[in-house]
Amino acid sequence: MKTVRICRLKHAPVKSSYSLISSGTELKIFNGLFDDAALDSTIEDMKAERMAYPLAYGYCLVGHVVQCGGAVPNDLIGKLVFSFSPHASHVVTEFDNIHIVPDNISPEDAIFMPSVETALSLIHDANPRMGENVAVFGQGLIGLLVTAILSEQRQTSNSGKFGVLTAFDAIPNRLMAAARFGATQAIFPGGFGGPFDVSIEVSGNSRALQSAIDLTVDGGRIIVGSWYGNSAVNLNLGIEFHRSQKTIRASQVSKIPSKLLSTWNKDRRFEFTWELVRNLRPSRMLSRVTDIKSGKDAYEALDKGAEIAIAFKY
Repeated sequence: MKTVRICRLKHAPVKSSYSLISSGTELKIFNGLFDDAALDSTIEDMKAERMAYPLAYGYCLVGHVVQCGGAVPNDLIGKLVFSFSPHASHVVTEFDNIHIVPDNISPEDAIFMPSVETALSLIHDANPRMGENVAVFGQGLIGLLVTAILSEQRQTSNSGKFGVLTAFDAIPNRLMAAARFGATQAIFPGGFGGPFDVSIEVSGNSRALQSAIDLTVDGGRIIVGSWYGNSAVNLNLGIEFHRSQKTIRASQVSKIPSKLLSTWNKDRRFEFTWELVRNLRPSRMLSRVTDIKSGKDAYEALDKGAEIAIAFKY
């Protein structure tokens, strides 16, 4: 049990409603596949935390403000807010670190905000152009959100040759979900597909990363969104890759890509992310809602691929 810190002048205590498990990052921590490092220097409440046990983690929490510090407006009390806070029934965070959930967004949808922002950041890094064929390797939560956003945005051609959006995964229910969320084709690894102008890899599986490299056209772009923790990754980067002029780029949501800094900042991306949350209604991807006492079972189910997204209800 972790004691809630005393509410100070600019602190806003929040009574939690829901929190979402981040199935990529949190599963690495659950399985011990990480190195001791700063937890996240871009999230205020985590700056002083280390990625080391014992660790309270999570960053997708929604609840209502129950009381406020002296410098916080009283009209915030009762508001539905989002916080980058660990899974907990109550949290106390700085007023400046919470986001008021916009109108017409449910708590169940709001917990997906960081995941939707991550998917948007991946697409910004990939920069798919009209008519390009795009592949998304991995249809877990982030992969499905990438597929859904690209499906909303892409331009299609009657020929069926240009603007194709292909989703890859080894789990049948994920492929069915990818089809529902707009993939042109949803296929098992090794099935027909490619070549692709852009490949986005969010599977956490090095074999999928190898496939992404192999199935991307010469001069194409491979965007790597997976965090492999402290696991070794072996890739075949032989003569064909050496001559291919393909680009492999790491993508991570904490910072705005340098090429976008003249037009985008975090506030603009947050605002657009909330629009996407409202339009996509990502709670449709929830496959289980449970209580935090069942946390071990929830993480194990996600680790086995038996669930797509799990939320804790308080």
